[in-house]
Amino acid sequence: MTFRRAPVLAVLPALLALVLGLAATAALFLWTRSQEQELEHVFFERRANFRIMTVRQGLEELVETLNDINRAVSTFQPVSAAQFHAFVQPFAKGEPYPSAIALCRVVTQAQRSDYEARMQQSIPGFSITELLDGSMHPAPVRDAYIAVEYLEPGAIEGVAAVGFDTLSVPSLKQAMERSAVTGATSAATLFRYPDLPNVRPRFVLVKPVYRPGADIATGEARKDAVIAYTTIGMPAEKTIAGILDASGMLRMPGVWISVHMGEEGADRLAYADPVEAQSGRGAGWPWPARNEMRMQSQQFEVAGLNWRVEVRGQALGAGPARQTGSLLVALFGAIISMMAAFYLWAMASRNWRVRQLVSERTAALHAANDRLNADIAARERVEGVLRRTDRTLKNAQRIAHVGSWEIDLDSGAHHWSDECFRIFGLPASADGVPSLAALPPATRAMWDAIRDRLLSDGVDSGEQRIVRPDGSVRHLMLHAELAGDAAQGRTAAGSVLDISEFKRVETELRQSQASLRELGGHQERIKENERKRIAREIHDELGGLLTGIKAYVSVASSRVGSDAAAAPLLAEAMAQTDTALDTVRRVIADLRPSVLDQLGVWEAIEWLASQLEAQTGVACHCTIAPDLPPPGPDGSAMLFRIAQEALTNIARHANATSVEISARREDDDLLLEVTDDGVGIAFEKLSEHSTWGLRGMRERAHYLGGSLHVGNAPAGGTLVSLRLPLLVKLAEETR
Repeated sequence: MTFRRAPVLAVLPALLALVLGLAATAALFLWTRSQEQELEHVFFERRANFRIMTVRQGLEELVETLNDINRAVSTFQPVSAAQFHAFVQPFAKGEPYPSAIALCRVVTQAQRSDYEARMQQSIPGFSITELLDGSMHPAPVRDAYIAVEYLEPGAIEGVAAVGFDTLSVPSLKQAMERSAVTGATSAATLFRYPDLPNVRPRFVLVKPVYRPGADIATGEARKDAVIAYTTIGMPAEKTIAGILDASGMLRMPGVWISVHMGEEGADRLAYADPVEAQSGRGAGWPWPARNEMRMQSQQFEVAGLNWRVEVRGQALGAGPARQTGSLLVALFGAIISMMAAFYLWAMASRNWRVRQLVSERTAALHAANDRLNADIAARERVEGVLRRTDRTLKNAQRIAHVGSWEIDLDSGAHHWSDECFRIFGLPASADGVPSLAALPPATRAMWDAIRDRLLSDGVDSGEQRIVRPDGSVRHLMLHAELAGDAAQGRTAAGSVLDISEFKRVETELRQSQASLRELGGHQERIKENERKRIAREIHDELGGLLTGIKAYVSVASSRVGSDAAAAPLLAEAMAQTDTALDTVRRVIADLRPSVLDQLGVWEAIEWLASQLEAQTGVACHCTIAPDLPPPGPDGSAMLFRIAQEALTNIARHANATSVEISARREDDDLLLEVTDDGVGIAFEKLSEHSTWGLRGMRERAHYLGGSLHVGNAPAGGTLVSLRLPLLVKLAEETR
């Protein structure tokens, strides 16, 4: 009778466990699948919102760029073409936008002829024009014009823009009127040049420049005080594509974007992904779900215009690769259910055979259990205290990224804390013994070196670089000490601190400083080249013209003879021409002394000393060693500017009577010293951040790989000492 009931009792729990397990598996599969689909939807919304915010941020950065240019133009009114070029040059290189940065001048009809004549002095053939029939024609008579006066970096695509009357474009006119009243940056709605169908639709930002000192408290007052506008223009599609491309989101599979500006309408479409990109579809899975198209739209206002960005894409939740979790749940759920059913069947079949044996042993166990309860209670109290202490220690090590370890130096056995495992990239073990074989050879060699140093010195401390099993590199600070002796057994205990984040921050800071110094050097080269170009153009153009004028006046004076009325006037013209020629020579020398390019930096420094002595009466003595190698172009210009700034400071502040300039070679270094016998320099002046002359000298010295010291000379006065490595920066032209 017993043998017949045992199989039935064994099968019923197994069948019940199988049914319940399969039901729970099905429910968990459906729930997991729904969570996967919801997660994919959240991922799509995040990607869409990120692209929308990227477009918005890029547009706001363009507005901020125009604000920076406008502030510079407003501060230095009136600005020349060279000044405007210097203002916008850092922004004009911001590819792929902007394509045109302009200064547009407000000109009334009464001012038109004088304005055109003034502009023709620098731009032959200049006139205020507008676009008609695909070409530029003189603008008709109007009450006022807003003409493009300066344009960087060049002509607008398809339009010779200098002199172009922007009021001939309705959308630009509306944007300028709105910006003049509000004083804020305003955007012109998307427009095309009607006579240039091949020119892509453009997007233009404008901001007014007000008359210095004008009252701009009200909108009407601001409108009357406008004298010019700064503008940034660019192809709309290229601009949006550039913003997305800069963030690496120009092409994202399964996601397509379109950008609209202004009011609703097809003609306000500023950007849309290509049609061939939008027509793509991901590989769908016919069961149990299919791809769904979703759209995320957002509106915002930038530069007074309403923008709408739409992002469409597929909810990627339909493929097997995207439903791995739910499929694994179903698979493992079914396997576990069957294994549980089999296990219950096996256990139930054995249970009835061991039941009697259990009842016999139960009485004996009750007696033993009573004796153990007292011991267990005491042990649990001790273990509770140990667990709390261990948990506190582990939390402290985890928060501080500090691990602890021990080494039996005789047997070589290691014992690590959990944080030590995490630092070295190994999975923690229950007994705290690491698997050193899993570490890369370089890291294992480090442990062997620590063990050898402990055996010889008894202590070891320092920074180490390790490689984890996954290939990542970490920087650590280790400290270890030796305990015990050969008789009792030698052990070593130590700590390890993960300083990788500090090293990363330190490296990034050094790279940032190097990049800033390279940028400063690049700007210094640009400045020197621009000075050279301006000096050359003044010498070639203006100097030649003045020389010709002087020759004509001289000939006219000789032919007039004793004419009492004309002779004094011609003599005065000759004198003014000589004065103009002297002024041109002085300006050229201030911009870029010819001696620097023709004879070299050492002769140029001697020339500076002679100029200071001639202008101020301060005795200047130069001592230049004959064995100094000729520096490269960058080194010559920066050495000259450092010496020039030092002598300028002496002339302005030192009240000196004599100056000593020496340049010599010390080992592999160049040493340039400028000493005066003046009043010296106060300590607080050396530490002021606003002392731009000293900061510029130091930055030039650092760029050349050297150092600059400014302080009081031993005998009184000020000492400027520049030390440069000849082999690094001056012995060869590295740029």
